[in-house]
Amino acid sequence: MKNLTQMLALAVLVSFSSCEEDKPEDKGMEMGNLYVSNSKPQPGEEIYIRYTKKDSVMPDAMVSYLKGNDFYPQDIELKDSANAYYGKVSIPDTIHAIAFNFKKDEKYDTNNDKGYVLSLYDENGKEMPHSMATKGVYLSNAASLFDLKVEKDSAFSYMEKAVKMDSSIREDYDTYYANALLSLDKEKGDSYIAERIDYYKKKDSLNSENYSTLVALYNNKNDKAKADSISQVAITKFPKGEMAKRELMMKVVQSPELEDKLKHLETYNQKIGTAGYEKDIMLRYIASAYADKKDWENFKKYASKIDDPRTQAGIYNSVAWDLAEKGENLELASEISAKSLELLDAESTLEKKPDMWSKKQFRNSLEYGRAMYADTYALVKYKQGDLEKAIEIQKQAISEKSSADANTRYVQFLTEAGHDKKAIKEAEDFIKDNRASAEMEDYLKTAYTRENPNQDFDGFLVSLKEEALANQRMELKKDMINEEAPSFKLKDLQGNEITLADLKGKTVILDFWATWCGPCKMSFPGMQKAVEKYKDQENVEFFFVNTWENGENRKEDVSKFIKENNYSFHVLMDEPVTEGSREFLVVSDFEISGIPTKIIIGPDGRINFKSVGYDGNNAKLLQEIGLMIELTQENESPQA
Repeated sequence: MKNLTQMLALAVLVSFSSCEEDKPEDKGMEMGNLYVSNSKPQPGEEIYIRYTKKDSVMPDAMVSYLKGNDFYPQDIELKDSANAYYGKVSIPDTIHAIAFNFKKDEKYDTNNDKGYVLSLYDENGKEMPHSMATKGVYLSNAASLFDLKVEKDSAFSYMEKAVKMDSSIREDYDTYYANALLSLDKEKGDSYIAERIDYYKKKDSLNSENYSTLVALYNNKNDKAKADSISQVAITKFPKGEMAKRELMMKVVQSPELEDKLKHLETYNQKIGTAGYEKDIMLRYIASAYADKKDWENFKKYASKIDDPRTQAGIYNSVAWDLAEKGENLELASEISAKSLELLDAESTLEKKPDMWSKKQFRNSLEYGRAMYADTYALVKYKQGDLEKAIEIQKQAISEKSSADANTRYVQFLTEAGHDKKAIKEAEDFIKDNRASAEMEDYLKTAYTRENPNQDFDGFLVSLKEEALANQRMELKKDMINEEAPSFKLKDLQGNEITLADLKGKTVILDFWATWCGPCKMSFPGMQKAVEKYKDQENVEFFFVNTWENGENRKEDVSKFIKENNYSFHVLMDEPVTEGSREFLVVSDFEISGIPTKIIIGPDGRINFKSVGYDGNNAKLLQEIGLMIELTQENESPQA
C-alpha cells in the first residue's frame, strides 16, 4: 500500500494530464530542475510545473510574462509534495514568452546559465516568431538580473531567427537587434543600422514608435545632432507622446533656475496635462528646489501634487532627513517624516502595485523603504529630545538588511536612554554579524562598563571581533569562484599601459567606478584605507577602472576628482567600444552590469571574487578586502 506522501504526489501528477483524447499525449518537458506539463505551451493556456531542487527551505518562485522588452513578474504559489514542489501558471493570451526564476538564500537557480525560458506556440504547434525574438531580448537585456551569464551570440541568434521567420516583426525589435549585433560585430552592426535608417526614411509615414527607433539608431551611430533633430520632428508630430513628455521632464531636471522649472511644468500642463511618471518627477524636482530655498509652503504645495505615493513619500523623507541631520525645523521634519510612513503603509494594500514587480517583490520594496523612512523619523524624534519614541521607531528600522549606520543609531539611543543590557545584546549581535560601524564600539563600551564595571571590555570586544572575522571569512569562502579572467590592456592617467598578463603572480583588485556614481564615491574612503594598508606589499595591486563615462574632458575630470579628494588611486581608463559609445570594452568583457563592482583576481590569473555594490560600511569593506586578498593567496579557490 502506498504511503500518503506517494499518493499525494501521484494525485498532483494525474491532475497534470490532459483529458483530450484526440491529441497525442504531451508528456511535457524537463529543463534542469524544472518539469513543465506542456512542451509547447500556448498563450491563454494553464500549465503545471514541478521543481525538483528539494531541500528544507522552499525557494521563492516567480514567472515573468514576456512581451518584447517588457516583463511582468508574478509569484508562484508552490506546494510541497513528496520530493518536489508543485505549482501552476496561467499564461495570458497577450504574452510572447515566459521565464521562470527560483531563488533561495539570495541566489538564483540559473540552470547552468541556460535559465528557464519558454517559447510559446500557435495552435499548430509552431513556435511563434514574436516568442523567439522576445526570448532573445530577455536573454540579452534582463538575464543579468537573475544571475544568468548568456553568450551574446546566443541571445542574438533568437532575434535573427525570428525576423527571418517573419520579417513583418522586424520593426518591433530593430533597437534590440541593432544593439545585439553591434556588440557582436561592429562592422555588421553599422551596416545594419545604415540599412534600417534608410528603410525608415523611405516609409510613407512614421508612427511614434518608428521615431523612437530612429533616434536610437542615430544614437548608436553616435550622431547626436541627427538624433536630436529627429526627436524634435517626433515631438512636433506627437506633442503628447513619450518623447515630448521626456523632453519636458529633462528640462525641469536640468534647469538650474526654479523659475525655468516652473515654466516647463506649465508647458507640460498646457500641452500634455496627464499625470504620470514624468509629471511626478517634475513635481519632485520643483518641490526639492523650494526646500532648498526653505519656502516650506510651496514645498508642501508641489510635493502634495505628486500622484505616486512612493515618489511623494521619497521627497518627504529626503527633506526630513536633511532637516534632522542639521537639527533645523524639527516640527516640519516630524510632520513630513510621519507622512512618508503613512503613505507607504497605505501602499500595503498593493492596489497600486507596478506591473514591473510581483506582489512579493513590491512588498519587499515597501518594507525596505519603510525601514529606511523609520530610520529618518527616529532621528527626528531623537533630535526633538523624545528618546523613548526614537527607540520605538528605530526598532522598526532594524532588519537583516538594515545598514550599519541605522544599527548604530539603535544602539546609541538605547545607551543614551540607559537601557544598557539591551544595548549590549544588540551591539553584540551587530558586531558578530559584521553589521556595525566603528562608532558602535564606543556606545557598546559605555553600556558595557556601566553594566559590568569590573569586567575587561577590551577583551570582550576582541572576542566579538574575532567571531565577526571568522563569520565573514566563512561567508567569503562560500562566495569564492574560479573563473577565467579576460585579458585587458588599458592606459592609466599618465599614459602608461597596464596589462593583466604583466600582473601574473599577484592578487589584483579591479574597482570599476565613475565620477557620477554615488555609491562608488561613498566607498572610496574605505578603499583608500585598503590601498594604504597594502601599499608596501608587492604581490597586491589595486586598480580603479573608470568606465561608462564619455566627454571631451573625461580624463581631466577624473584626474581632478582624484586630486581634490587626495586619493592615491592607480586609475585606469576603460575604453568605449567606439568613439562616443555607451558600451565600454573591459567592463563588458568582465560582464559587469552595475557599479561599483570589485573584481578580485588571484595570483594564478583567475577571478576569485566578484563584489557588487556598497552597503555603506567602510570598516566592513576594509576587512572584506583584506580577507579576499588573504583567501586568493591560500590556493583555496574552488575547482572550475
